[in-house]
Amino acid sequence: MDRDAGLAELFNVIYRQKWLIVCSVLASALIALIVLQQLTPRYSAQALLMIETRQTTVPNLDSVLTGLVADDQGVRSEVEVLRSRGLAAATIRELGLDKDAEFNKALRPPGLWSRMTSDNSEADGSGLARVVDAFLERLAVVPVKGSRVISVTFTSADPSKAAEIANTLADVYLLTQLETKFEAATMANSWLNERVEELRQQVAVSEKAVEDFRRDAGLLQTQGVTLTAQQMAELNGQLVLARAATAQARARLRQVSGLIDSPDGISSANEVLDSALIQRLKEQQAQIERRVAELAAEYGPAHPKMIQLRAEQEDLRASIAAEVDKIAASLRNEVAIAAAREASLEQELTRLKDQMAQSNDKQIQLRALEREAEASRTLLATLLARYKEVDSQDEIQSQQADARIISRADAPSAPSFPNKKFLLGIVVLLSGLLAVIVAFLRQALQRGFVSGEQIESLTGVTSLGFVPLLPNKSGDTAELLGYLAENPRSALSQSLRTAYWSTTLSSGPEIKKIVITSSRPGEGKTTVAIGIARTQALAGRRTLLIDADARNPGVHTAVGKPLRPGLLEVLRGDARTEVIVTDGSTNLDIVCAGEAGEDPLILLDSVEMDNFLDRVEREYDVIVIDTPPLMAAADACALSRKADTTVLVVRWSSTPREAVVHSMRQLARAGGHLAGALLTMVDVKKHAEYQYGDSGAYHGSLRQYYAESIPGEKDRAVDGQ
Repeated sequence: MDRDAGLAELFNVIYRQKWLIVCSVLASALIALIVLQQLTPRYSAQALLMIETRQTTVPNLDSVLTGLVADDQGVRSEVEVLRSRGLAAATIRELGLDKDAEFNKALRPPGLWSRMTSDNSEADGSGLARVVDAFLERLAVVPVKGSRVISVTFTSADPSKAAEIANTLADVYLLTQLETKFEAATMANSWLNERVEELRQQVAVSEKAVEDFRRDAGLLQTQGVTLTAQQMAELNGQLVLARAATAQARARLRQVSGLIDSPDGISSANEVLDSALIQRLKEQQAQIERRVAELAAEYGPAHPKMIQLRAEQEDLRASIAAEVDKIAASLRNEVAIAAAREASLEQELTRLKDQMAQSNDKQIQLRALEREAEASRTLLATLLARYKEVDSQDEIQSQQADARIISRADAPSAPSFPNKKFLLGIVVLLSGLLAVIVAFLRQALQRGFVSGEQIESLTGVTSLGFVPLLPNKSGDTAELLGYLAENPRSALSQSLRTAYWSTTLSSGPEIKKIVITSSRPGEGKTTVAIGIARTQALAGRRTLLIDADARNPGVHTAVGKPLRPGLLEVLRGDARTEVIVTDGSTNLDIVCAGEAGEDPLILLDSVEMDNFLDRVEREYDVIVIDTPPLMAAADACALSRKADTTVLVVRWSSTPREAVVHSMRQLARAGGHLAGALLTMVDVKKHAEYQYGDSGAYHGSLRQYYAESIPGEKDRAVDGQ
């Protein structure tokens, strides 16, 4: 519920300040429209560049002339290149923009400030720098999101010039890329040529160092193998054969030696069988054995022939045994020779192993030298390949840029600045927002009370209603008397009767003496005092109006009576009841203030004042006392203690709240009874715009209940006292 009320209050504040908001918006829009009409239109032309990812390179070789990497970082880098001062200066020189007054301020007619300062001298360098600054201010280079496209936009007062500059900038950018590639190719060729020559000399020196070290270290090679290694291989083979031969000879020797002890087995030995002499002797032995077998039966064992044959047989056996012994001795010699050869080969192999161990240490150094030479040869081969590749790419890539123009700029038909509709909308929106803020600030800074409910909620004092503004062309309070007499059913008369009735409700129906006061001058207290007294007199009550504001009296002027004799003369003892004058049109009795001499407070707070009030109280039904403002003097506080009740007049939306609260505290400290606060000079039309319970009284549909209406557009204050 509170939230809805707060929201309604917000809209209510805006509604109340609607004319301020509307006038502010209209004024801002009008000023903005005038300013926009004075602005020089500018035109923006856009060219589009795309960064290429396809590069024409030699297959299977890395390019020395690397192309652009079309990633986000690469695209942003090219954006910065397009924004660079160097590229801008090149475009300026290409188009001669330093001779254009749009970019060179020195060519413009001097303005008032320039003539006053007389500072038109510029060095050539600083002049070009300022032209570049002016050029870059009109240039916008941005990457198109999610692509490799770069937008180049240039803004100028001339649409054709804007398009020409955007296109020229793109062309200069591509030309700069080609020149950069050509320079890179030239530098790469020169560098590679120098490096190739250096590496050729280095390879020659390395290879000579390898051969010299191999020769000095005795590491000569044939077919990639050193002589020592070849000799070791051959000796290993010979040693294996020698060991096999020795083993074979020993095996035959063991066989023969074993068969010698076995007469029956000697004949089966291979060496015996292979001997031709032994074979002949065995044949002879076989023949003699046949003859012995043949003659044994014929001659007997003692026969000389038998004896001779057995002798021959023994000789043959001895010859065979001798021959076998020779064969065994030969085998022993063969075993000895084989063993000696084997030992010799082992000794030579041991020597070669020692020599090989020494050569291995030298080969470590040799391999290091060979690796250095091989590395130099590999690097030389790589650079030679790169040199050929650069030659081929110099003809291909150095003639191709890494970007291309996909859309050239056209002269725009409509200006990009100012966007009148957009700017006017922004001005209207901001001015409206600012006006709303000002409206709320005015509401927040409003120091006065605008409703009786507001008075009751903030001070706790009863609201006695409000008095509307009275149409009064002359501003003369005296007209109030005639108006109330002629219009007893008017809203003004009704508001005064309501104020008196509310006072009796707050203080009791038996009250007679009512003090009317205010916090400051100009709040209409005198008008209210006259009005209440007038309405009560017209209602047939015996009513007395006392002007106790001797410091700034105003009642006598309103009723057209002399200032003296008056109240002060009565209090001094110079006059009595003859000071009472009567208004013939309303039968209202009036006591004017009289002429002030000493401090009026002394007289107003005296016993004489008490006696005077007691005397008139017995004669009148209603006594209305007009007093000075509480902030000006303490007269009202003194009289509030002598009266039955006090009415505090508060000017609508004007009297500061702090002043009202202070006045209420003064009355409370003085011991006076405060019936309540009465709002005066209320603009009923504006008052109706507030969302309070009493908003709308005496206005709108309620106006038909009164005989006379109060036209709000002519309302003004009556009696500014």
